[in-house]
Amino acid sequence: MFYLLFIFYFLLVSLLLSRNCFFKISGIPSKILISLFSLKVIVGILYSYYFSLPSQIENADTWNYFIDSRIETDWLLNNPKAFFADLFTNHYATTGDFFTSSHSYWSDLKATFFTKLLAVLNVFSFKNYYINILFFNAFFMVGCVAFYKLIKENFTINKWLLIITIFLTPSFLFWCSAIHKDGLVFSSTAISLYIFYKILNNNISVKRVIILVACLVTIFALRNYYLLAIVPALVGWFLVSKFKMKSRLVFSILIAVCLGIFLFSTATNVTSGIGNSIVTKHNEFLSLDGNTKFKTPQLESNTKSIISYFPFALQASLFRPFILNTKSKAEFCISIENYFFIIILIVSIVFAAKKNSEILNNPIILTCFVISFFLLLFIGYTVCFDAAIIRYRSVSFPFLIVPSLVIIFGKMKNTKKL
Repeated sequence: MFYLLFIFYFLLVSLLLSRNCFFKISGIPSKILISLFSLKVIVGILYSYYFSLPSQIENADTWNYFIDSRIETDWLLNNPKAFFADLFTNHYATTGDFFTSSHSYWSDLKATFFTKLLAVLNVFSFKNYYINILFFNAFFMVGCVAFYKLIKENFTINKWLLIITIFLTPSFLFWCSAIHKDGLVFSSTAISLYIFYKILNNNISVKRVIILVACLVTIFALRNYYLLAIVPALVGWFLVSKFKMKSRLVFSILIAVCLGIFLFSTATNVTSGIGNSIVTKHNEFLSLDGNTKFKTPQLESNTKSIISYFPFALQASLFRPFILNTKSKAEFCISIENYFFIIILIVSIVFAAKKNSEILNNPIILTCFVISFFLLLFIGYTVCFDAAIIRYRSVSFPFLIVPSLVIIFGKMKNTKKL
């Protein structure tokens, strides 16, 4: 039965990829879309197999979430009111700090939200993990295509280069094709950017507003700190678009202000929660054990410590795992991939300074770079495991590498759209 249901849903998604207007006007041939979807499903299955191995399954969140979701599905079918009410129920005396990783309503929300989402999907998959992979990747395809359309509608660039970069970057393909939060966060971010772009260009509608709000709520529920990277970038984009302000000036001020608030956050009572939460999350990671854990400088809740940690945070998020310290062939390949992307980024910066500064002034490009920068900065300050950095960083790769390639190989289209 499950094999037939898997085939049915696969054909249904394939039909949507070939017939739905959103995908048809993307410019990507339907055969390519179906092939990309098929590849992502295969990678998702391989991901599940790898994390079902005896050495991995104990700490495999993807399987733990699924096991919990099966119980939640029974609750949904028997008492749907209580099932949804539980999403808004705090099980602690207080709601807890906003960015902590434990003993807080906010820290529990990401697991609660994700498990309940799986529970709803289980109704249609009859509690089958592999059919849920189809559902997840159908949504992931929407996010990837939305980001592709955002770039293609504003820049002239080889579509195959864009397809390969958005869909087939190895670490991104692996982590964002599985039943996990990473692909949901990326797709929600990409869809938000595309919808925001449409709204800024006077294509506003109730449907688009609802989709934008739903995507931002999803990001908030799954990884609330991502909004600290996304919202400032959207504010900069809005200011440039609506008030015709200079892009680089606006985004430079925006970065300076946000960095200043963070670096000096512990100096005032108003902003102290930001710095303290980062330090708390950092210490929570330090308390964990793992094969890829590395030593970090001491990080304390004071301005001097937070500022002095800044270079290490960028180094860790950008360059780890170091090639000479890799412990497996997989880590070595990931390190090569990462350094290759860093070279592309450096080349794009040099290229923009000499030949293509117009594209670097585009608010879409700057928005992507700002989102990547703040995500990487947060990862560097909090994470002390190479494996975790690889996974969290994969979500930011498209927003970092695609704009870099547009600067090197692309051209602005003759349009005033922003």
